[in-house]
Amino acid sequence: MTFNVLVTDASYKHSLGIVRALGKCNIKPFVLGEKKNTLSAFSKYSKGVIELAQNYDYEIFLDTLKQYNIELIILVPTNSFKKIVPWKLLLKENNIEIITVDLQTQEIAFSKVETYKLAEKIGVPIPKTFYPKTFEDIQKFSKEITYPCVIKGLYEVGGNIVDYAYNETELATKYYSICKKYDLKNQSELPMLQEYISGFGCAFFAVYKNGVCGPTFQHKRIREYPVTGGASVCAESYINPLLEKYGKLLLDALSWHGVAMVEFKMNSKSEPVLMEINPKFWGSTDLALEAGVNFPKYLIDIYQGKELSYSNVYKCPFKYHWPFDGDIQHGIEKKSNLYSVIKDCFNPKVKSNFWFKDLKPSLYLFATFCKAFIVKNIFFK
Repeated sequence: MTFNVLVTDASYKHSLGIVRALGKCNIKPFVLGEKKNTLSAFSKYSKGVIELAQNYDYEIFLDTLKQYNIELIILVPTNSFKKIVPWKLLLKENNIEIITVDLQTQEIAFSKVETYKLAEKIGVPIPKTFYPKTFEDIQKFSKEITYPCVIKGLYEVGGNIVDYAYNETELATKYYSICKKYDLKNQSELPMLQEYISGFGCAFFAVYKNGVCGPTFQHKRIREYPVTGGASVCAESYINPLLEKYGKLLLDALSWHGVAMVEFKMNSKSEPVLMEINPKFWGSTDLALEAGVNFPKYLIDIYQGKELSYSNVYKCPFKYHWPFDGDIQHGIEKKSNLYSVIKDCFNPKVKSNFWFKDLKPSLYLFATFCKAFIVKNIFFK
């Protein structure tokens, strides 16, 4: 490969996974970080870190990319997508590519309201959902919804706004608290109310080229952190034809381009119910990579003009966990699962992002975990 690639947000664990996956294909990317000593920058598969303060503007960003002769950007978390995708056409004029959908399509995916409208139109199941227009609507909806119910933000903000209420009083208290915390006042900002789907979380992942589906993957969640509903810290590859059907229906309808995650929960009838579309790389990217689906490499292939072939073949069942990114914390918080967490740490069949063959970032993960554990359990206990 004769061109330079940049992977954004070097501090994210899935950025590290992307760097490692590309490095194993003899593609060493640069990583973007706010400081020199950050997670992905320690990887032997990284070409080096490009330091930029978080508040960089377009001109600073463009000048920096030109300095390092960057031709392809792989965006990782929500914040980078929301900041950089609006510059997509300007960057293209300077021969710098991003393999993503356009801004309008991205905004549909980030908006749960627009996502659910599309899902209803094409026959993808969604939870029963209420959209308060005023605070007074809460009292009315509180008598119509079943409990427990979910209070959920309308948009993906780089960390979901979500909480659970178990009765009318708790709903009112938690709803007002969320609105105050996030300064949500306008009709277009007020969180939705949603029925609670009690089954396990699962997802369909794919990479598309101009509306045509390429390789795909599925997983189901085993453990989360926080325990009450957070990021996946242990997951397993999964195969469910209905999950693929609904995921493809949505991405086909949007003429997708690039990677995406379509997240579901399995209801009591073993039917997937849509939660959201994630128009970006996801926290459990490592699982897909180790199961044999190299999504970052497929973005390189798209950039090079290669065609993608549809595939749904990967290692299954295949289990992966992130011990120092929430799984051990899950076990500490939920003692009934502690044995399972410890068992997975010593099971050679269960893979993790602690790599002895790429030791520096692994030690950085361990040190960061220890520091956070000491602060939380000693100084703020």
